[in-house]
Amino acid sequence: MLCRTPRGTLFRRDYYNREIWKPALAAAGLLADTTFHDLRQTFASTALAEGVPISEVSRWLGHKSITTTVDLYGHLVPEATGRARDALDRAFAPLR
Repeated sequence: MLCRTPRGTLFRRDYYNREIWKPALAAAGLLADTTFHDLRQTFASTALAEGVPISEVSRWLGHKSITTTVDLYGHLVPEATGRARDALDRAFAPLR
């Protein structure tokens, strides 16, 4: 979906930047040079750090393939092997 003005025309980049993006950054207390991509990367890295599965992050980011997400953000989940090992230990603990 494209963003439209109240009159139904498409936003011009300069209008959007001046009237919407920059005021939103200021209201949020973010640096004036913050880009939309910065927010996207912050979302991905924060979600992964909090344990959201990379497959879910990939879906939210709209990546066509999870491979793209792994290539870009896989380094942010090095503890995934440890989490998998801990999950298996918990699952099989009652059998011991």
